Amino acid sequence: MLPDLYINGFACLKGDADATQCAPYLDVRSLRRAEAVSKNALLCACQALAQARLTPQQRADMGISLAMGAGALSSTIKFMDSIVEDGDELSSPTAFANSVHNSTSFLLSSLLKITGPCLVTGQMDASFAGALLTAQQLLAQNMCPQVLVTLAEDVNPLLAQVLQKEPHRFDPYVYQPQLPPVRVAGALVVSAAPTDTTRAVLKNITLARTDDTAAHTQPQLAVQSCAHSLLLLADYLQTPQTFDLQEQFAGMIFALRGEPYVHP
Repeated sequence: MLPDLYINGFACLKGDADATQCAPYLDVRSLRRAEAVSKNALLCACQALAQARLTPQQRADMGISLAMGAGALSSTIKFMDSIVEDGDELSSPTAFANSVHNSTSFLLSSLLKITGPCLVTGQMDASFAGALLTAQQLLAQNMCPQVLVTLAEDVNPLLAQVLQKEPHRFDPYVYQPQLPPVRVAGALVVSAAPTDTTRAVLKNITLARTDDTAAHTQPQLAVQSCAHSLLLLADYLQTPQTFDLQEQFAGMIFALRGEPYVHP
């Protein structure tokens, strides 16, 4: 049986982080080659870890479960452009390194000195749900005492350019196409048992198939559903009350129940 997830630290970001915001946590010079999508995830991770008040040893032993639906799209396009413009042999190694999903998880594990298990879920709209389910498995198998669940979603610059001219070109796959696209990031420090910093608990986390492929939850921002699920969770966590989060997309239903945690 998979455990409930006790949230011991949480942070969410809409838009882009400034490298100086990471200064209280680490040497910002180490971020000079990092893409915006990775810096956003790193800032949220630092803030969530600070809330969880983990010692260096506790942080080292934790796991990482990263949700990154479509990857670092800006870097991917830069890399593809360098191939077109300069050929295979002279394509940009920096853009290639930043384009793979694992580049963000590498940044998190190396700069935060986390040496536990690290997995990345690249499952488009279902990525955040997959990352939570992965965290449950890591905790259920006693592979680590706590897990840093992180989400990092990039903006596709080519898609944004097309949508400016033809907002409904990709209906119904792009939500709220008339709104400007925005990067989203977030991080949760979770465990299978409460700690001194626990603020809420997530229960009954499910990701199930449905034959109804036409129905879709309508996000309020021009983001993928995996990012919108995180934004919904952030809204719910602002008020200390029980909530039910459910989203439907691409023939799948993601659902969970959240409850505030009251310390005895």
